Amino acid sequence: MLQEILPGVKVFQNDRTSILFGCPPEIIKTLMRRGIALPEFIVLPDTIERFGVLQNATEFPLYLFLFVQGNFQRNKKITIIGEAEELRRNRELLSLTLLGPSEKEYAALGDSPVYQDLYRESRALSVKDGNGKEIPIDGFVNFLPFKEGLVEHTDFTLRHEAANVYSVGSTIVDINFLEKQSVVYDLRPDFVPITPARFGIDVLGGASGFSAEKPCSGLVLNYNADLMLIDCMPYIDQALHARGMATTQIRSIFLTHIHDDHCNIFPLILTNDKLQFLGTREIFWMACRKLSLMTGHSVQEFESYFDFVELKADEDNDFLGLTIRPHYTVHSIPTIGATFSMQVGGRERSIVFVGDNKSLVEIEKLSGQGIVKQEKYQRLLQLYRDPYDVLIADGGQGILHSDPRDSLGSRAGRVVFVHLEKLPEEFDTTFSLASHGKRFTLQESNDSAFIIKTMQILQRHYPGISEQWETTLLSNVHLVKYNAGDVIMKQGEPSNGMMYVILSGLVSVRYHDGKKLREVTVKEAGDLIGEMAVVKQAAIRSASIVAKTPVTLGEISEELFYRFLLAEKRIDEIKRMWSIRQELEVNYPFSTLSDLLNMQLARLGERLELQPQQEVIRQGSLTADFYILLRGICRVERDGAAVNELSPGAMFGEWGSLGGQLRNASVIASDSCAVLRLAADSIQSIIDDSPALSYHVNQLLRERSGQASATQDVARQSEQIRSALSLRELRDGW
Repeated sequence: MLQEILPGVKVFQNDRTSILFGCPPEIIKTLMRRGIALPEFIVLPDTIERFGVLQNATEFPLYLFLFVQGNFQRNKKITIIGEAEELRRNRELLSLTLLGPSEKEYAALGDSPVYQDLYRESRALSVKDGNGKEIPIDGFVNFLPFKEGLVEHTDFTLRHEAANVYSVGSTIVDINFLEKQSVVYDLRPDFVPITPARFGIDVLGGASGFSAEKPCSGLVLNYNADLMLIDCMPYIDQALHARGMATTQIRSIFLTHIHDDHCNIFPLILTNDKLQFLGTREIFWMACRKLSLMTGHSVQEFESYFDFVELKADEDNDFLGLTIRPHYTVHSIPTIGATFSMQVGGRERSIVFVGDNKSLVEIEKLSGQGIVKQEKYQRLLQLYRDPYDVLIADGGQGILHSDPRDSLGSRAGRVVFVHLEKLPEEFDTTFSLASHGKRFTLQESNDSAFIIKTMQILQRHYPGISEQWETTLLSNVHLVKYNAGDVIMKQGEPSNGMMYVILSGLVSVRYHDGKKLREVTVKEAGDLIGEMAVVKQAAIRSASIVAKTPVTLGEISEELFYRFLLAEKRIDEIKRMWSIRQELEVNYPFSTLSDLLNMQLARLGERLELQPQQEVIRQGSLTADFYILLRGICRVERDGAAVNELSPGAMFGEWGSLGGQLRNASVIASDSCAVLRLAADSIQSIIDDSPALSYHVNQLLRERSGQASATQDVARQSEQIRSALSLRELRDGW
């Protein structure tokens, strides 16, 4: 029997065995909701990433199989099947997340007095055999590689037929998919837009990784109307959207540790801007190492996608007027929490996030055994005693989590628990849960913060805007707020004379062709609505705009905005960039990139028309331009022989442009083509500032250097064949 669990995931079952094909985050929650026991075999898919979600998240399935389903006590292992290189990385990933860094890895991170303590604690908390010896990862998992596309087991024969296609006996299992995966629990989305607080917390989730009904622990810290993630739960974009926030509004992340329910940070690199990563040195390295092991890209590459802000434990660290004092907890792998404080209204206000932590009773025992230092125990004990405004504590109980009773002596104004689905009755009137949608505000903000953000966004879209026009536009911005589902513009109706800057949330652009209504694209905070309607003086709206989440918009008169564009002589350049951007965004990966990033490429690039058989790059030459194919087909020749064919959306010339090497192949137009040419310094500057584009270019470099498997190449090509609605002139009237 074959069951589809969700897009990209299927379970094969017969009377002897069960096999899980595909393993995205939180797959165990979906299985639990469906009443399906976790299979004892997991097949890693060929496609590592889809729609910004990694598809090889085996960590929590391992924990569920071993410790929740009780298979460890029965001396039964889980089996993970895949290509040899994928299995090698998966073995290292599970070892890192279950056991923490090795002594050698700590030594490579540098000299720190805390590393020896962390290593000692992890060894003490690791799972032991009957003789008290630590069990390595191979004691929990059988790693079973395909050999020439075949795995022969006593209970089944598994063939790797094609990219993401397998056969078990006569049953074909195809896990290619074109639909986004979604969470299985209700996020209870908000309908009304909110203003970021001066200082406070928004709760994205507060349950454990084993709760099928609720999202994992995740918080958003509001500071000076900016937003910082405290940990990154799976499907972070969906959790943010439910609260009326766009991923583009997040400026930084404080990461406590790398367990999968806290560290699903891959979507954060697929953004236009680098996030600031706040944490200790080993947490940052572990997070980047985790991404490296899951994707095959280097640790150094992922480190380059963030601006790392190293925090010193047990010291006050200043961050843009916010004081952060991290502390180490006692957990199976290195874990931190922090006290966040600000001067608000003449007094210090404080929020403590304890982090994943064993119970105080257990830590006291470990301290008595010399495993945890006494001063560390005292620091943790003090967190539960000092008079903070809000104490957010681990209430998960069990082997590795705290007990709500630890907080009975707290003098905090409010005590809120994460990692807990339901409060014991004895605490119902004492404490509360960090349920998704809750908000704890210590200092309200006001809408003036949105006015400042309006100008920041306009400056990015229109670099070099004069001070006079800055003042004029800011003075004429009117803030408007829409509930989720509200219609902002309606297709076919006359313009209301306004264009908009999206300040929070997301909107859906929808078009009805007379037969069917379809969503053309989604725009989010930082994007503009209606700017091309201003440029082209369109009188009729050519598409509808609907609030996908609660949204806040900065409304500006079309007439005033047009006068600004005329006065600064921007109209011709905007038309040129808009035309190029439309050609870019109908093809992968540019269809997934932000409007602003595509506009940057259009601004710095030169569009060229190519005739059939015209040579773009000559093998052996020392040129440094980078190219994006906008239209048509190009062929790649090496030593006169065709070796590849390029379709629209393809990037080429990367070795000469980014690597400074001689061209190793020629590229020739097969038919009438259009390309976007970017100088080496231009593309390098964009890549340096944009993790999203940098990741795609690095993936391209890996594939073309022969480091990626052929199946990954096929999977990538299938991604590029997605159908797209091209609305080149239509969108001029938004």
